Amino acid sequence: MVELTSSFKLDYEALDKDHERLADLVNEIVEAIDNEDGANCEELVVDFVKSAKSHFAKEEALLAKVGFPNVEKHHDHHKNLNTKMDHLIEFAKMAGENQMARDSLRKELVFFLMDDVITADMDFKSFIEEKSKT
Repeated sequence: MVELTSSFKLDYEALDKDHERLADLVNEIVEAIDNEDGANCEELVVDFVKSAKSHFAKEEALLAKVGFPNVEKHHDHHKNLNTKMDHLIEFAKMAGENQMARDSLRKELVFFLMDDVITADMDFKSFIEEKSKT
């Protein structure tokens, strides 16, 4: 089960809610994988991808608005994650019948969430905190 601790909160409500939603979806997808529910798994992955893309747009708009100096770098990081989302959808399509696809999907979802929330977003956390004080 994926759980985001308070140390990974950005203290920016809209983005934190998005992160929580993405973590909840990962948990729902893993549950569908464990139950070998391929159809539900595929639907949930599509929902995850839509939610992630919406989140990325919201995040990039905020970073541009507050003048984050590495907004282009963060945008490029999101583009890289968009490519990974295509793989998630492919794994989900095969998850109903293929154990390797289920295992890969589970692993990639967790890595995806860690890469976005823990690695990339922590880079701008202190910048947003400073901007909110001014």
